[in-house]
Amino acid sequence: MGKPGESWPTTRWLCCLAIDVPGRTSGVPNLDATGPGSPGILAALIAGAAIPASIGLAWQQGLFSGTPSSFRWLLAMVAAVTIATTFARHRLGAGQPGAASLLVVAASVAFTIYCGPATAFAAILMALCAVSILPNGYVAAGNGQVVVLLAGLAILAAVIGWLLPFPFHGIRVYLASATILCVWRRNAIRRRVGRIWEEWSRLEQESPAWLGCLVAAAFVAGLGLWLPSMNFDDNTAHLILPSQLLVDGYYHLDVSTQTWAVTPWANNVLNGVAALLAGQEARAAVNVLWLLVGLNGAWRLATALGADTRGALAAAIVYASLPLTGYFTTNMQVDGASAAVLTQLAALLVTSGRTLPPVVLVGALLGLLAALKAPNAIFAFPAMGWLGWLALRQRRVGWLVQVAAIAVLLAGSSYVYSILVTGNPLFPLFNATFKSGYFPPIDLVDGRWKAGLSWRSLWDLTYQTGLYGEHYAGAFGIATLALLPALVVEAMRRPASRYVAIWFVVSGLLMFAQIQYMRYLYPAIAILSTVGVVGLARLLPPKPFAILLSGLVVANFLLLPSTSWLLRDDPWRNLVLHGPSAREMIEAEKIPERIVLRRILEQSPRACVLIANRDAPFGAIAGGRALVVRDPYDPRMAKSFDWAGGDPTGMRWQQVMASTGVSHVITGSAVGAPLQVALVARGFEKIDVLGTAMVWASPDLWRRACGAGLEAVRDEAHRHFHPWDTH
Repeated sequence: MGKPGESWPTTRWLCCLAIDVPGRTSGVPNLDATGPGSPGILAALIAGAAIPASIGLAWQQGLFSGTPSSFRWLLAMVAAVTIATTFARHRLGAGQPGAASLLVVAASVAFTIYCGPATAFAAILMALCAVSILPNGYVAAGNGQVVVLLAGLAILAAVIGWLLPFPFHGIRVYLASATILCVWRRNAIRRRVGRIWEEWSRLEQESPAWLGCLVAAAFVAGLGLWLPSMNFDDNTAHLILPSQLLVDGYYHLDVSTQTWAVTPWANNVLNGVAALLAGQEARAAVNVLWLLVGLNGAWRLATALGADTRGALAAAIVYASLPLTGYFTTNMQVDGASAAVLTQLAALLVTSGRTLPPVVLVGALLGLLAALKAPNAIFAFPAMGWLGWLALRQRRVGWLVQVAAIAVLLAGSSYVYSILVTGNPLFPLFNATFKSGYFPPIDLVDGRWKAGLSWRSLWDLTYQTGLYGEHYAGAFGIATLALLPALVVEAMRRPASRYVAIWFVVSGLLMFAQIQYMRYLYPAIAILSTVGVVGLARLLPPKPFAILLSGLVVANFLLLPSTSWLLRDDPWRNLVLHGPSAREMIEAEKIPERIVLRRILEQSPRACVLIANRDAPFGAIAGGRALVVRDPYDPRMAKSFDWAGGDPTGMRWQQVMASTGVSHVITGSAVGAPLQVALVARGFEKIDVLGTAMVWASPDLWRRACGAGLEAVRDEAHRHFHPWDTH
């Protein structure tokens, strides 16, 4: 196996992503000027007491009562394995793999088993491609290698984003292109991965117990990677893009079938890349990268704020323990990705101090934020203001122009295509102003999340979480409240920490003032918790710090099942007992529409499906060949559903089915009488049933194909960008 520092080559990339420290001798001025003397006893007592007080209140409020006992046993098993591995490694002699590396191997094996070898391969290949893209000079700039990987992901998402409407995306094209890129840039890849591996090895020697705990925490946070994609928004919107690339080789830009089709799509694009590299849906390949980049960002930010190794690793552990961190590994929501980018951006700015950081890195991170989600501008504006002020003061207007140009180029694809197709760059938002014909002229606002902003909002977020999202009480976690005193003391004593805290308190409040929806706050929660851990590490001696932090982390992990109804029954129990085959069992129980829709597409690849169930508009994996009747996803079909349902003769339903040319209809267990009459009149029979999902189609296999040309009418990419194809 070679020398100890060169062993375990197949797992290096996973270890590397988790910890990556920027150069400590770069000579760059640090914002973290020395503050006043050591903190007082009173501040330490208050900061320390806040953690058990928050845990006690959570217990008193019943936050832990919904945690399944089987999930508690799973956490206990992870803790036992971590302790045993660390102890066993201590008994081995020097030159053996460290405990953290052994735990990474175990986590990698579990990931490969439950997510599939193809998904694991796609994650590795995509990471290698991303890390290879930037020129070699950015390795020596002292900015860390993971931020270079993140910039590479931004460039990759941008290039593919601009090319989405054009029909050349395919599995062979992507595999060949990725292979050529990795072979061409093999020396850069070797150097960059090697440098991160060296830092990992140093940390394993310096703080093996804390590093092992970080790997264990990352493993628990990543349990959602094992699960199939069952999230509501994934199955109504996010999975359409990867599905269309797999089936048709281009993205339809179909805003009629899915209102959100042209909203910022960087995360969906990366999922499309992963799907083509894996040859199948591969959500976990992208989510594992976001998780590891976020953990590394928390580590880098804590280090930049002056934390020692113990404090920086602790900050990453707390980041992993936040219930929403684990929640975002179960789905394709972009807030987890946004937090990962913002932690890296904050670390980059603190490390650079009053020196302007590399233009490509800043432009790439700002562009990626905009390409992930337009409201990320609220979090990005303070950083842009700071950098703009620095550039103007130093008479570096050219630097500012280059940053803006890079950010616009990397973020612009979805906004430009949205204008070309709908006339509204933010479609469907602000349509009262832009008045696109594809959506009513209204400003789309979700009226469910208007609980208001008050002095007790932080308390309510922690203990009355259901007011702020589709979650149970406790999904917010208790870290923000528990670390608040330490955060305040840290912000008062350290300039850099103060600037970061003000940045995310103000931007978080601005975001929350617009809509009181909890997951939109996650980037602020993650970064403020990191600053709070840095402050707590300075306030407390090592042993009390470790004990209190352990209690906080365990309490947060116990609240992970409260983030979603899908997790409330502990789906991991079946996975542990029955292996990967339990994934379909979980799907059948939680979201049977996915399974019956897959069966339809396997039997009839040219099928068009009407999902006539407003409670389950899960047609995304059909790649645009499924119509839903829920507003606002498809406003016209939603109106047709209401119109047809008002005719007891079923004639209106027959007109809808004839005009759309649907070959299959999926209903719930209760089928309305008008639709039932229409199905019988058109000769449809029940051909499949799973749980509450029923499939209706003609008994004649030759008639189970799209009719009426609906698919072509709604294919905006074909209409605007394929003039050579008259089909």
